[in-house]
Amino acid sequence: MTVATRGGRLDLVRGGAAQEFTVTLRNGNTQAYGHLGLAFQMEILIDGTPANERPPSDGFVLERWDAGAGVWRTAELRIANDALPHQLHQGGAPLARDAVRTERYRLRAGSAGPVGSTPLMVALTDTDAAGSASAGEARPASFSLPHTTRRN
Repeated sequence: MTVATRGGRLDLVRGGAAQEFTVTLRNGNTQAYGHLGLAFQMEILIDGTPANERPPSDGFVLERWDAGAGVWRTAELRIANDALPHQLHQGGAPLARDAVRTERYRLRAGSAGPVGSTPLMVALTDTDAAGSASAGEARPASFSLPHTTRRN
């Protein structure tokens, strides 16, 4: 799995434009996967914003490009300081042997919410193996994309 964006990091401005990135999955010739799921998470930004003034998801919106429909669709972004156990991941799409798939995503920071730096963590999970496999087998790849959000 590779995660790439222009400049190698996400630099967002509250209330500004979204920044796009891609996630590319490359399967070898050993096995096909029935359900590979991507999970996105950022830790809580600590900047003095009172908890009651924080918008849902700290004001971040993650979207995935739906090429078939030609539209951006909201994707799940978890904001938490702990890891979601791999056994709780569900869904995902197949990836055949020797296949390569690239998906487009974008992240934006709404006008309200905290500022600071924390990586966008991307975890690839084999959800078919998640219930019975070790974490290493169920989560074949992970990546942390550097990220900073500031006010204009």
